[in-house]
Amino acid sequence: MIELAHELANDMGEIHNSITKGSGNAAGFLGEIAIRKYLGAPPMSTKNYDFIYNGDRIEVKTKRRTVRPLGHYDVSVAKTSDHQRPDWYCFLSLEFGREIDGRYYDLKNVWYLGVLSYEDFWNRATQWKKGQVDESNGFVTLVDMYNVPIRELKFKDGLHETYT
Repeated sequence: MIELAHELANDMGEIHNSITKGSGNAAGFLGEIAIRKYLGAPPMSTKNYDFIYNGDRIEVKTKRRTVRPLGHYDVSVAKTSDHQRPDWYCFLSLEFGREIDGRYYDLKNVWYLGVLSYEDFWNRATQWKKGQVDESNGFVTLVDMYNVPIRELKFKDGLHETYT
């Protein structure tokens, strides 16, 4: 999966409006490949969603981290992606052993964090402006984005929502 993700990222190159100027493409592809494999969903990608599962349009959002994701951490959708109209956002985190100068090494875990419907995400999201600093970890927001805490995501085997 990692090799395929790197191949797809290299083929794609830098995409317009990329937050990380293309450096996160392999992570994004790895998240998409991992969840599709888990669900048994076929490959597919469009501008507005990543694949279809049980008739629903799914958009995968993946973050790279060097720590295990916790409930108070956020998942995000960049303002540059607000043109997308999936039925569901599916959130994953890739946990790496280390990060050096924005490059991540030693993949440890792929975390399926949960889902939110399109409407639910936008109803719950808080906007963070470019340059805003997250005081809990020192992260400086690279672009305007919308965040929801992981603890607010819904999870069930597969992608259908349940409340806990």
